[in-house]
Amino acid sequence: MTAINVKIKTLSPIHINSGQANVNVDAEVIHDRFGMPYMPAKRFKGLLAESAIELQEMGERAGLAVLRDVNLNQLFHQSATNKQVLVEEKIGDCQDIQIVMHNLYIAEPNEYQSMCVAWKSIQALYPEIINAQDVLQEYTSIRYQTRLENGVAVKGSLHNMRVVNPGVVFQGRLELKGKNAEEYLGFILLAIKNIRNVGLKRNRGFGNVVCHVELIDERNAEVIVKDFLERGKKSA
Repeated sequence: MTAINVKIKTLSPIHINSGQANVNVDAEVIHDRFGMPYMPAKRFKGLLAESAIELQEMGERAGLAVLRDVNLNQLFHQSATNKQVLVEEKIGDCQDIQIVMHNLYIAEPNEYQSMCVAWKSIQALYPEIINAQDVLQEYTSIRYQTRLENGVAVKGSLHNMRVVNPGVVFQGRLELKGKNAEEYLGFILLAIKNIRNVGLKRNRGFGNVVCHVELIDERNAEVIVKDFLERGKKSA
């Protein structure tokens, strides 16, 4: 098993929709019961799959088989509807490879657990002073939008949503398992680093992020990515 620490820093407001709303907010962000926002593992894995498709498109244009010929259906264990994911050739055999992603929180696992304990205690002792919404407001803000017609706001079109503020760092761990996992490590690292946008309203200036990776065994991720691409150039 190869373990990768992933950090995602927000460069602009981002909206990771929880599918919930209340009397004050039309679209809420995902957060834990103490009010701290987080990124679910399933959402991140979806972003990683999108990024992997982009890498294959780049590989197609650049003539790099090392990017182009990875079988993403097998790598992500899903049936693809996007024809760009479907490839006939593949590097090695990734049927037995498993990508395991954990939720990304606003601190490292041990620190996050300590924060949960602290917030639970504080909110239990002083419920009339601080609650989950108070904590959430430390990391987020509300943005308002309305629809215009001929320069005039349409009645009833005012809408608001909560966004995670710029500068928040989400942290989590990805595990790559399987007998041929090392063969795909460079591709996965590159796909993570290629993620640039998260959440909704990406075409409105929201969702800009930068991703950093660090291997648990302290190997240099930059060197692994460089060697992976160099192998692709030599085989092209």
